Amino acid sequence: MGEQSKPETEQLLIELGCEELPPKALDDLRIALFNAVCAGLKQEKIAFDEPGSLAFSTPRRLALLLADVESQQEDQDQERRGPALKAAFDTKGKPTGAATGFARSVGLEVDQLETVVTDKGSWLAANVHIPGKPLSELIYPILEQALKQLPVPRPMRWSDHEFSFVRPVHWLVVMYGKNTLPGSLFGLQANNLTRGHRIHAPGPHRLAHAGEYQDVLKEAFVVVDQEERSSLIAKALIDADPLTRIDEGLLAEVNNLVEWPVAVVCSFDEAFLTVPHEALVASMQDHQKFFPVNAGPDSVAVSNRFIVISNIESTQPDEVRQGFERVVRPRLADARFFLEQDQLHPLEHYLSALDAVVFQQKIGSVGDKSKRMAAISKNIAAKLSTNEAVCERAARLSKCDLVSQMVGEFPELQGTMGRYYALHGGEPAELAEAIAEHYQPRFAGDAIPASTAGRIVGLADRCDSLVGIFAAGLRPTGNKDPFALRRSALGLIRILLEAELDLPLDRLLALAANQLTEQGMTVEPAVLADVREFITERARSHFRETGFETGVVSAALSSNWDSFPDLLARLNALSEFLDNDSGRSLAAANKRIGNILKKAEMKVTGKIDEDRLILDEEKSLFDEVVKLEEAMKPLLSNSDYSACLTLLSPLQTVVDGYFDAVMVMDEDLALRRNRLALLARLKSLFDQVADLSVLGA
Repeated sequence: MGEQSKPETEQLLIELGCEELPPKALDDLRIALFNAVCAGLKQEKIAFDEPGSLAFSTPRRLALLLADVESQQEDQDQERRGPALKAAFDTKGKPTGAATGFARSVGLEVDQLETVVTDKGSWLAANVHIPGKPLSELIYPILEQALKQLPVPRPMRWSDHEFSFVRPVHWLVVMYGKNTLPGSLFGLQANNLTRGHRIHAPGPHRLAHAGEYQDVLKEAFVVVDQEERSSLIAKALIDADPLTRIDEGLLAEVNNLVEWPVAVVCSFDEAFLTVPHEALVASMQDHQKFFPVNAGPDSVAVSNRFIVISNIESTQPDEVRQGFERVVRPRLADARFFLEQDQLHPLEHYLSALDAVVFQQKIGSVGDKSKRMAAISKNIAAKLSTNEAVCERAARLSKCDLVSQMVGEFPELQGTMGRYYALHGGEPAELAEAIAEHYQPRFAGDAIPASTAGRIVGLADRCDSLVGIFAAGLRPTGNKDPFALRRSALGLIRILLEAELDLPLDRLLALAANQLTEQGMTVEPAVLADVREFITERARSHFRETGFETGVVSAALSSNWDSFPDLLARLNALSEFLDNDSGRSLAAANKRIGNILKKAEMKVTGKIDEDRLILDEEKSLFDEVVKLEEAMKPLLSNSDYSACLTLLSPLQTVVDGYFDAVMVMDEDLALRRNRLALLARLKSLFDQVADLSVLGA
């Protein structure tokens, strides 16, 4: 058999042309299609240059341009195993039907077959050369499988077709180099005709070669590369006005709404600037997908200018601009009307309306929740020796803006409008800021509240939600977390850690439980244990993500920690301790001790009979343990865990000597119990900082 010639390679272009695709799902669809097709090619053993390949998306298309794709599969040599030798020949040595049938299936004579001998027996076998199938035969099954795997949010059908996709598909391009690969998807025959911009150059546009794809579309007013398009949009925004406020999320969404971006500079009546800038931003940015322009280089407020990224290069730009300005004017007028109506009454006026808003059926209304938050906040403020009255009232008013007209229209302004309305009603600035801040951190990377009052109200809110929802039997399961308790738990952890609030977690949860109990709801101790475990698991993930090793986190969490700053101090001390040889050696000894105590099969206490300390090594260890127990007391009272572990480091030599000389599991039960008690006392020294026995478990 001659050496197989290397298959030719070419660019493979795949384009699905659709009606306007959902912008928020477009990036995920593009990435998923690329990954699925690449996986399909690899599975079929069709070589290609994955790093050099590209995936594209615009509002009207998903496309792949794969580099150096081979024209066919690799040939394969397979060993085919046939019948067992004893079944392949009869007693006279003649081939049976099983042998001749197998030989025929592999295109050989029986005497050309080989014999394979294993420890389980002997079989007839044949080495079969399987020529690779051409790409044209494999690409459509690969595409069909890839399309089935896409994260389509809401598949839809069109016309009278049985198939479905995220949007109706209107054209299909599948080209290998300069050739169209014949086949069909979604009832469409593949060809080499793409389509351009819907207005400027709808097409069709013929592709002479797959590699022409980007250039042909650019001539047809389509920037198909989403990264290039995004850069063009960002540049156009800054060129239009250097003070343009570019939100990355909005930029990504607008990028998936246009194929030929053109910046249009617009403005609105300055009279609308009396509306809080957050509401103006929400009106323009969140609702209209327009980019606000800041009032100045260092200003958080916005001007009366805004930039729109249009999908058309109009010959009448003034009419386009006026159209955008007409669109935004009613939204801003609504915002100003809502503001004026809401400010007819002080924030406190809305408290009674909260009683009609159900938070959760078993634990009452949002009004009930705000009352519980007020009581919890007052208790925490007393513990932290801060202004109890401000914290209590801030918590009581913190949810009032939820029933305002402005927040009803712009839910993302909850807390923000509460601050404005509190200030308008004459409340202290500290109280107003606490109302705005208590929702922080709202998302990953968001800052915690800057003020003490904001932190306290934020803690009260999260503790009440966690304990209340758990008590109602609605613990999050799988991906279902309708009350965002995972986010609440992480926010609670971050506030306590980053603000260095040394508040015992159990105490905070008990405060929330007490308020629910006063409201008439029973909160069992098991519920509080479940909430603590839930928060602890979020803390475990948080500390891992911030750089602590898994074993170190497990060891610290297994200690008798009570607050998150205390837990962080243990983690830092333990990480430093394990950086040296003596620390690692003592950790290994602790693990050994932990295993011995688990397998002891007898009750072990820390009570030691000194008269039963026979060997010098166990006497030395006992003396060290007693001495260290006293020396560590003042260090532990100050949470100086680094100093504790430094104090314990010299134990390595004594512990090594103990294990070399002492048989812990002695046949004498009294002696065994005494030695186990000494080990338990030794382990408890470390356990007061962290349970080193779980390291590496």
